[in-house]
Amino acid sequence: MTRLTEAQRAQLEALRQSYRAELPAKLGLIGGAVHTLHAGGWEKEHLEALYDLIHKLTGSAAIYGFGDISRAAGDLESWALEALDGGLPEARRLELTALMSALQDAFSASEILLTDRPGPLKRRGSRASR
Repeated sequence: MTRLTEAQRAQLEALRQSYRAELPAKLGLIGGAVHTLHAGGWEKEHLEALYDLIHKLTGSAAIYGFGDISRAAGDLESWALEALDGGLPEARRLELTALMSALQDAFSASEILLTDRPGPLKRRGSRASR
């Protein structure tokens, strides 16, 4: 396995921080799509818009080391796929609120982890944080 140089680690951390700074806007767009659905816009185009936003977040959050956000987004992505496939009875629409709350909670937890750490960021469970 190739080890990263200090400069490469710094570049990756800068990219990660840039991505982290974009997360509130990404969550805002997703929240807007959820609001549209709850306001009665259960048309396929609105579900597709939500799915597209969530799908991108699921993958990108994992790439940048935000595993909890990626997992919560993945749960929401699965829900959206099921809705798009027509397998979502009206009673399951209420799950959307809980899934969105879980995504918000994952984001909040990541913010707490970032502010509780002195010095360079270290991921939980990594050798550097032990």
